[in-house]
Amino acid sequence: MKAYVKTYIKHFNYCEQDYIPSEISGSPAVDIHHIKYGRYKRDDSIENLIALTREEHNLAHEKKLSEEYLQKIHLDFLDKLKQG
Repeated sequence: MKAYVKTYIKHFNYCEQDYIPSEISGSPAVDIHHIKYGRYKRDDSIENLIALTREEHNLAHEKKLSEEYLQKIHLDFLDKLKQG
């Protein structure tokens, strides 16, 4: 398992076998995506990682889901979890 996936799973107290919802749709996530992906260095912080379905992940790579949109969705998701 890649280190950034472990970071995501650990942050949310998931186990590898747990259901992990897409932060966009709530459907089963199959990919942890870097919201911003640097050319020479990746930011593997939880603020830069979002759980997505395969279709959503493809749309993100096709730039049909913007970094700004993904960042807003993810920050809203983190805020909701903090509030309980």
